[in-house]
Amino acid sequence: MKTKNIFKTLALAMLMPTMLLTTACSSEDDLANNTLNSQPVAKKGYALPVTVNVSREGDKGSNRAAYNESTRTLSFSAGDKLFVSGQDNNTAGSFKGVLTWVSGGTFSGSINTQNEYTGTADALLTDAAYVTAILLPAGYESYAFLSIEDETDCSAWVGMDLSKAFAPTKKAAVEQFSYESAYSYSSGFALAPQNAIVSFTISGLAANTEVAVLFKEAYDTGATPVNVTTDASGVATFAVAVDYNNYIDNYTLTVDGIDITLPAKTTEKGHIYNITRNAIPGALIGQFSVSDTKKVYFSKGNLQATYNTSWTWAFATNQWDYIGNAAGNTSINGVGTISGTGTVDLFGWVGAACAWTGAAQYGISNVKQSAQYGYVEGEALKSDWGTLAITNGGNTANFGWRTLTSGDDSGEWEYLFKTRTTPSGVRYAHATVNDVPGLVLLPDDWSTDYYSLDKVNDATGTAYTDNVISSSDWTSKLEAHGAVFLPAGGYRSGAEVSYAGVQGTYWSSTSSTTMSALGFYFVSTKFAGNTQGFTRNRGCSVRLVYDAN
Repeated sequence: MKTKNIFKTLALAMLMPTMLLTTACSSEDDLANNTLNSQPVAKKGYALPVTVNVSREGDKGSNRAAYNESTRTLSFSAGDKLFVSGQDNNTAGSFKGVLTWVSGGTFSGSINTQNEYTGTADALLTDAAYVTAILLPAGYESYAFLSIEDETDCSAWVGMDLSKAFAPTKKAAVEQFSYESAYSYSSGFALAPQNAIVSFTISGLAANTEVAVLFKEAYDTGATPVNVTTDASGVATFAVAVDYNNYIDNYTLTVDGIDITLPAKTTEKGHIYNITRNAIPGALIGQFSVSDTKKVYFSKGNLQATYNTSWTWAFATNQWDYIGNAAGNTSINGVGTISGTGTVDLFGWVGAACAWTGAAQYGISNVKQSAQYGYVEGEALKSDWGTLAITNGGNTANFGWRTLTSGDDSGEWEYLFKTRTTPSGVRYAHATVNDVPGLVLLPDDWSTDYYSLDKVNDATGTAYTDNVISSSDWTSKLEAHGAVFLPAGGYRSGAEVSYAGVQGTYWSSTSSTTMSALGFYFVSTKFAGNTQGFTRNRGCSVRLVYDAN
């Protein structure tokens, strides 16, 4: 056998698009099965030592294993390998080899040629009819996402199984499952990503509990669940690798037996999609302390009741939605009836002593005599709006939603606004979101890195215009991190609505006198965080919560 040993350094500097943050198939794809006439190339074993320099699109730093989410950099580390394969139609024939990372972007090892070859490594790679380089990240053997057959053979090939691309964290998924390759050679290999990473944060689960997670394409009947352990707040985190140019909602996600809705977003190469969801239908992801021992999730929007021959219940589609002076709120014409069809989102407060039934027991009435809404000082709500199970418009009793309590400084609303703490110190702020005035509430773990608000925790010296937030910023920078928005939906007296878009008035579940119950209100220049009594016939907004622990 006659070979020529070549040790040559090849370099190329190319820029790669930065991985973007936004929101599995099970078949094994043969990514580099180079064959002759569809048959594996016979082993010849002509070893050609070679050292190459490799760059990565967007390469900015070092330490591949220490993926930095804020800078979105990913570089090489000990244990990384480079699988090189190609076809030389002149002398060498098929060639394959696995190179090992040395330092920087340098990989070194041997390429095995099918036939005897006496040229240089640079000539072989440059003149090849085709050449491919695939990065094998450190530890790839244990992940089972990538596998290599006949590693030292000129018939070697790499396989990929996306059903194995499941990691407990986004960092691990990026490091293990970012499939990177180069399909050409010009004085070096420039790797580019060929798949996408989807990172999930699912809240609303039992704390410190193992849950079954199943992420699969609809046709994949053989997929099996993966066990994930939630943290002390009942949050499960995990990430997967997916094909590029595919819709995320082509997949299905089930966590602890609960189907999670996925966005209809097309995946792109090298992008990371961050998807936050709550396993409780209709719940936002942020956790809010309402006492020293209790936390809650807020509903995704204010409570709504719609009449169309019968009553159905739902949460507003967006947090900023309110009905105001529109039909529904202004067309109530009796005890639990409404003229025509319409949606109500301003409800009276009805005590347990009231004889009303049906929709009227939830305050859908234009009767102005407050005594008819209940007669007993300190009585409970006759039927807490939370017993209506707001899920897919259904009416199932005792679903778990409820209304926060109030009472001087001991109530849950008061604790939420005045007592609890956050890492940033921010609890609330006046704001205009998607052109709607209201009040922003920040969750217990709020960081100003998510979004910076002005004049926070300010009771009197503020205006809605102090924080003007677009719908896109709200969705991606605030709501995505758990923020709640209470729109200024006004209030109703009888069938007349006042101050819609000016004042927000919200009920608690606590009564005051025989004629009143406790709620709170805010306007552009005032909010003290204290609740006060309103006559029970007043129609106010209702925002429900779900206990997190």
